[in-house]
Amino acid sequence: MPSSFFGLNIAKSGMTAYNAWLNTTAHNVSNVKTKGYTRQTVNQAATIPLSYGTRYGMVGTGVEAISIESERDIYYDNKYRLSNTSYGKYETLTYYMQSIEEYFYTKDAATGGISNALDNFFKSITNLTTDPANTTIRTQTIGFAETLTTYIRETANNLRTLQEDVNDQIAKTVDKINAYGEEIASLSRQINTLEIYGSKANDLRDRRAVLLDELSELVDIQVEEKEPAGDKGFAQFIVTIDGSKLVDTYDHYNILYQVEGTKNCQNDYDKLYDLRWSNGADLDVHGPGLGGKLQALFQLRDGNNGEVFSGKVQTGAAGSNTVTITDVNDLGQSILKLDIPESDGEIYIGSARYKYESFTASVDADGKYTYTFTLKDGVTLGSNVEGRTASISEPVDFRGIPYYMAQLNEFVRTFSYSFNKVQMGGLDLNGDPGKQVFGGVDKALGLDLEFEMEVKQGFTFSSAMNPANAADGRLKTSYYQLTAFNTYIDEAVAKDGKLLACADAAGGVGNGKNLELMSALSSDKTMFRQGQPASFLQVLTSTIGVDSGKVTEAAKNAKNVRDFVDNRRLSKAGVDEDEEGQNLIICQNLLNYQYKVLSVMDEVLDKLINGTAV
Repeated sequence: MPSSFFGLNIAKSGMTAYNAWLNTTAHNVSNVKTKGYTRQTVNQAATIPLSYGTRYGMVGTGVEAISIESERDIYYDNKYRLSNTSYGKYETLTYYMQSIEEYFYTKDAATGGISNALDNFFKSITNLTTDPANTTIRTQTIGFAETLTTYIRETANNLRTLQEDVNDQIAKTVDKINAYGEEIASLSRQINTLEIYGSKANDLRDRRAVLLDELSELVDIQVEEKEPAGDKGFAQFIVTIDGSKLVDTYDHYNILYQVEGTKNCQNDYDKLYDLRWSNGADLDVHGPGLGGKLQALFQLRDGNNGEVFSGKVQTGAAGSNTVTITDVNDLGQSILKLDIPESDGEIYIGSARYKYESFTASVDADGKYTYTFTLKDGVTLGSNVEGRTASISEPVDFRGIPYYMAQLNEFVRTFSYSFNKVQMGGLDLNGDPGKQVFGGVDKALGLDLEFEMEVKQGFTFSSAMNPANAADGRLKTSYYQLTAFNTYIDEAVAKDGKLLACADAAGGVGNGKNLELMSALSSDKTMFRQGQPASFLQVLTSTIGVDSGKVTEAAKNAKNVRDFVDNRRLSKAGVDEDEEGQNLIICQNLLNYQYKVLSVMDEVLDKLINGTAV
């Protein structure tokens, strides 16, 4: 026969189990607005029944709470992080592309800009044709030319400042990633310490999941949790980035950023960061596996639309400190398009990279260019490089800041070359041959630049500026040295409008025949592959607008996908106030039933003990 007090133990088990349910429900309700909190539920089961050797068999012993589980869904966690990575990338691209768009766009005539300045310059030339000898109008025309170069320099400086800012953001983003890795490793240690006894550290797991969600916006992560073999020992928790471990349970590995001292393009900021793991392993910053905000920042900072200088290594025996490259592509076949660093660049030959300190180029009878690079710091070539493909920098398939800098350089050089050629073919008001109008300044040497106009057989130029080529404060050099950063109107022409060569040699100094050739440049469709100068700028601004619109739309779509996945995740894992309110009432009723059992048992026992045989 069962013990007379056995029913009290059953009621006690029910009170304990439903009290755990009540406390868990209260915990859920109090965390309704807690970020990342996952609804918890109590799992309960009947306790082991007892056999009393009676005809009716075994007797139940009550109920017990066996675990408190969170309703987290790993599938939706992974889907959310993937979509959050995509959103982090496109949201970052949107912010910076809109900045680039603002630098180039001209909303109206009052806001200025390169396009308006170019239009006003050609209008002033047309106005000057009515009175070529008028020095006031000549001065106004030179003033419009100065305005054009001012806007070009301003735009280039804005792009450089933006590149510096993006570079700084890379460092800050890496710091955040490292901080997340350290905190995730710390939480993993706490979780394993608590769960060694079989319980679940649900709230700590929620905190870790929140960190993973936030980390996924910065970089694409893969998360794996391995249960201990045979349910003995600690679980292994691994977070990887592009196949390399950021966190391995209690250990975290930092990403290091450092200035390599190399540039990818001619006008790059000279303190660009490169990344590698603290264990010395490389990190592919331009690979598709990076993802998130960090990938977007590198695309913006280094994006060249996949267009890089390349050619074949002609000579370069092992041990040599020079590399000669021929059969170069279009970017190397035009001094007006050339966009490789003057120094501190890198030559990629297969998997090897060689830093160079300078280069020279020459043009043969067929108009083909040959480049010879001098390697830096005594570096020498490896073996078997002759005939292999070599490139300068790494192709990054995105139109980022370097791409638009290169486009500005091409515009400045091509337009300056075309205008100067016409200017130097005419006569100024003094009867002298015209001097170049669009020049440049080497700020390091403090010298004005004077450009060689003819690119033909025997033409050579060097990336190194040689002060020995200077005369009368002017440095003879090539158009390669002219960029959007150093374009200026020639100082002598800027001070004296008479030096504008409006006349041709046949008609005397007062005629405006050469002005007609200058004015015709505005409609010269052969100047650029896009057509006339204004068309080049229109295509450039349109491209920026299209790129900005694409990433903006992509950011909206990524946000919609992320929010949809998050809503699906919350539908299972989130706390619903109404549902928890119902659970409170259910818990109250169930506990009341246990109290009722105790009350009945109390009456029975009272009768049994105090009323039997009385």
